[in-house]
Amino acid sequence: MDLTLSSVIALMRATLTAPRDTARRIMDMNPPDDARWLGFVIVVVLSVLVGQASILLLGEGGFGGSMIFMAVFQTMILLGLVVAVQGIGRLAGGKGTFPDALLLLAWLQFVMIAVQVAQLVVLIILPPLFGLVTLAALAIFMWLLVNFTMALHGFTSTLRVVVVTIFAFFALALAMAIVLAILGIGAEGMQ
Repeated sequence: MDLTLSSVIALMRATLTAPRDTARRIMDMNPPDDARWLGFVIVVVLSVLVGQASILLLGEGGFGGSMIFMAVFQTMILLGLVVAVQGIGRLAGGKGTFPDALLLLAWLQFVMIAVQVAQLVVLIILPPLFGLVTLAALAIFMWLLVNFTMALHGFTSTLRVVVVTIFAFFALALAMAIVLAILGIGAEGMQ
């Protein structure tokens, strides 16, 4: 597996232009489970750091400024999404495995970190365009998630995957609400 800067940039470009083929290519690399989990941890750490930079730039307190809480929260969200996409996809007749879902969603999050950095640059240079860029980032995320889910489970129907994705988000939101309620953290505690 080639992890030079140029190969990573080329893989990111391929992710944006041909996400389904790139997802298959990433799964075909078949890294060991330790490498998949390490990639997951790395993207969580990078997400927290970029999120903290966003909070500092926007002048907001975020999650009380606690990077540990942000890391736990980010881990729960990303791992919940892995479980939801893999599990609900399997229930819908897909063939994706948990290790491949972990690998693909860690890569998807890495790509989205790059998009988030671009958002921060826009926020600094052209603040009026920030909202538009944020909507574009959301569209990119959904488009990549649908295509990665199709590759993961071998689905051919885009509509079916959109439905699976919607159910995955509802399942994730419900699970997060339950976990946060058990921890005694409400919406006001996260601000």
